[in-house]
Amino acid sequence: MPTRTRAPRATPAVRERSEHNADALSRLQQSLEVAQTDLASLRGSLGAGASDLRRDLARLLRDARADVTKMSRLVRRDLERLQRDVSAAAAGKPAPAARRRPARRRTRRTARARAGA
Repeated sequence: MPTRTRAPRATPAVRERSEHNADALSRLQQSLEVAQTDLASLRGSLGAGASDLRRDLARLLRDARADVTKMSRLVRRDLERLQRDVSAAAAGKPAPAARRRPARRRTRRTARARAGA
């Protein structure tokens, strides 16, 4: 019977670090939203030369928010996959069934060889 190998388990430190990273991404996303709101409120008080700079900064903030959202979704998915793997490893997996060999066909040649002819 084959020996069963232990599945790698996530340590509590790995789970904690992953949750910490998800929290940090959430805080970063909130900060970007606040910065974008504050930039919009500055619109009227900036001079004519700063409008190009404001537009570029607004585009940069919008792109950064989109990237953080994608990254946060990926981190959340990784954390869910990690939790699923840990629970599956804790439950244990059944041992695979032994493989059966198909029966060999008897032919005239093998029958003669066994009879000693």
